[in-house]
Amino acid sequence: MAAEKIRGLVIRENFSGEADKFITIFAKDIGKISVFCKGARNTKSKFLAATALFTYGDFVIRTASKTPTLISADVIDNFYALRNDYEKTVFASYFTELIDRSFLEEVADNNTLLLTIKTLKKLCSDNCDIKLTSCIYLLKLMEYMGYRPDTDDGSISSLSEAVKYAINYVQQKDMDSIFSFTLEDSYIKELWHFLYDYIEYHTELHLKSGKILKNMY
Repeated sequence: MAAEKIRGLVIRENFSGEADKFITIFAKDIGKISVFCKGARNTKSKFLAATALFTYGDFVIRTASKTPTLISADVIDNFYALRNDYEKTVFASYFTELIDRSFLEEVADNNTLLLTIKTLKKLCSDNCDIKLTSCIYLLKLMEYMGYRPDTDDGSISSLSEAVKYAINYVQQKDMDSIFSFTLEDSYIKELWHFLYDYIEYHTELHLKSGKILKNMY
């Protein structure tokens, strides 16, 4: 029986039949991979928690068949705090939906995976500024995806100097340093609205979770 161990983040789940599901894992060195999880929706299943959205873990999958099938799973982090806060849940859903819709199957991007894990951990921490953290994540993600905003571009010259500074700061820092600044609420709001429109324009994606966020703000 051919099997492979992968480490990654569950970015999508689709139900199948009465108790089965398919999950999409954004995996280190692999990228997106769809995995069948037999009986994972059963309340007594050993896969119930390990296959939930936002779960980061090690997964052993059977690769001999046409459809990879889950054999075992060990949870590294389930980011449980995200599920207790609606705003955090919607932002995390926006991140994973954006990754799922933007990346092709089996195209690895370890920087994006690591950035996402670090950001979800940040969102789970106490006293986290949810909107600023999310804006920082999206700025860095756009850089990795090749859509880096240029503050010298005349098309975004209307942004305030504080927002331009924040954009440049995130672009100049590595991912270990990007969360180490604060911004006034009015500037965070300005940055968020800019990013939402910028992402929709450049990716041409109109995401369900994005529409929820737009209605929230």
